[in-house]
Amino acid sequence: MRPAGVFIFTLEIGIISLHFCLSRVYNLGMIKKICSSLLILCLFFTPGCDNKERVYYSSPGVIPNTHRQMKSAGFWISRQPFTDKVILDPAGIASFNSKTEKELKLTRDPSKVGPLYSGEELTSSLTEEMRNIFDQKLYSQDARRIGKLFYQKMKERINLEVIPSQINVRYGLICRYADQRTLPTEEIVTTEPGDVDFDELQNSSLDTGTPLAILHETKDGAWVYAHSPASSGWIMKDRIAFCGAAELKNYLEKTPFLIVTGAKADIFLDNGLTQYLDYVRMGARFPCIAGFNSEVIQISIPFQAEGGKFAERAAYIRRSDVNFGYLAYTSRNIMQQAFKLLNAPYAWGGKNGEQDCSSFLQEVFSTTGIALPRNSSDQGKVGRSLGEFTEKTGDELKMHVLKDQAIAGVAIMQLNGHIFLYLGMYEDRPYVIHETHAYRQRMWWGGDIAREVNRVVVSDLSLGKGSQKGSLLERIISIRNVN
Repeated sequence: MRPAGVFIFTLEIGIISLHFCLSRVYNLGMIKKICSSLLILCLFFTPGCDNKERVYYSSPGVIPNTHRQMKSAGFWISRQPFTDKVILDPAGIASFNSKTEKELKLTRDPSKVGPLYSGEELTSSLTEEMRNIFDQKLYSQDARRIGKLFYQKMKERINLEVIPSQINVRYGLICRYADQRTLPTEEIVTTEPGDVDFDELQNSSLDTGTPLAILHETKDGAWVYAHSPASSGWIMKDRIAFCGAAELKNYLEKTPFLIVTGAKADIFLDNGLTQYLDYVRMGARFPCIAGFNSEVIQISIPFQAEGGKFAERAAYIRRSDVNFGYLAYTSRNIMQQAFKLLNAPYAWGGKNGEQDCSSFLQEVFSTTGIALPRNSSDQGKVGRSLGEFTEKTGDELKMHVLKDQAIAGVAIMQLNGHIFLYLGMYEDRPYVIHETHAYRQRMWWGGDIAREVNRVVVSDLSLGKGSQKGSLLERIISIRNVN
């Protein structure tokens, strides 16, 4: 706990004691107001706890209204009548993905971008992205206000002036983990001073083997702007093996292939698993070379050869971390995959190889071949809608939809800025599993505090009840079955 946090905790205890003593003599309602005002004033003037840093309180070790058995996929699987029923077969999944890509335009196949791309379209897109960032009040990692010099440096680095009217698209594959950024820099930029967990420039993160359609590079040649399957952004050039369209297509379509089903799978350069290379996250896909019946599988991974050109090399991965081909799309498989990530750390934009709420769902569903969009607002547009709501919609209607139409392990629920997977009902309460940063709790003095979670948890939908934002259930704006 930070020194400021210790001070606040001590302060709270003192004010609570004051409240207890005075309430025995004076009007309780008036005392609550006085103590609340004192606490707010003290928090405002406390050194180290001013507007340069958000204050979070730890969440309980056990999330409210949950118990030990709920932290197992088996508990929820046993409560569903048709957990092994196939939701979509391979043809149905292909149709689902095609609709997401071609009709909704929320994902893309990089191998099908080009060979020419409109320079005007890219210039417009990059200009809009820069404007969205430059119009904000932003801070550097050391909590200093970002000034015009930073923005000027970014504009010069992006070098829009050299984009031709028709771009010859280049292609590539991620050859080692890469962050995908909104601007071509590794600098951390935040909307609140000191809030480094939320880097506004972190767009996504990409594992080895991710395909790219490359459209532009910075003036210094260190970064490229590229489309990946679910997002677009700036990637460091040294993380990419460049190839032609035919090479990319050939690598992506190689069979047999395997899918990473472990939370994280280590990749080694020798079959004795001693020469460590990197790890990849759930849902990564690789061509399989040999070892089908052994505990160690030989795979093919992209490699950056001389001049940055694409080459393939053999690597090795544990059999227990992968599946040959996609898993069947069933409630059982989705829930089992989701619970493999239970307690996985939260990271905005997938920074440092972790997950946020939407990439958590991406990883889980990708093991069955379902390609979800990158962010929660787009994920809330796919599949079959069971209901669209405003935050003023009564809880009764949402509960009715969950009980009668939502499929456990298949239904996703969207809030503004958050999304989670439905697990089912228990004692007339709906439960979900989600990667979450924090929730708000109403306190005795009438204000809210933020309870920091920072991991994948199981919870019911009452989290936040009574707070200014409201409970998870009250905030749901969309319920959809991913089918």
